[in-house]
Amino acid sequence: MRKIILSLLLLAFVAQPVLAEEKKAKDVPTFGDWGKICEEGPAGPDGKAGKEVCYIFQNVSNKEDGKLVMQVRVGIAPKNKKPVMIVTLPLGVLLPPGAAFLVEGLEKEPVKMPFLACAPEGCTTVGQVLDSKVVEAMKKKEKAAVRVALLNKKVLTLPVSLKGFSRAFIALKSGK
Repeated sequence: MRKIILSLLLLAFVAQPVLAEEKKAKDVPTFGDWGKICEEGPAGPDGKAGKEVCYIFQNVSNKEDGKLVMQVRVGIAPKNKKPVMIVTLPLGVLLPPGAAFLVEGLEKEPVKMPFLACAPEGCTTVGQVLDSKVVEAMKKKEKAAVRVALLNKKVLTLPVSLKGFSRAFIALKSGK
């Protein structure tokens, strides 16, 4: 139940998974292979705009046709101030096993990520809190990956570069 509530709080991450492509590159600060976006949060019950929501992200595209294959986003949960990761993958993933995030050196301790919902732009995972061990490994290592099963039951491992993650994470936490 707690994970569901956390996911609902971070709905702004899910709302437009291809937002980074819609913004001009000069509008998005970059840190190595990571970018940072801040946007207005969802409106509250009074209809007033919500608090600004920021996240760092990395888009992974198909080398052959340039189409977006995956987006990895990390934000800070407003209530507990912990880092949360959400991944969006294309339609065609096998939903029951979810996805797994693996960091170099911690392959035996994947972050398990069940899917929350699928929409025309892809399937998005429930926001998962990243413990300090995972975040520290992401800051120090060069590679990570998202593993997912496809409908044909083949397992696909998609690379995630950690180049610039440390600087992007510092910018995210500092609000700058």
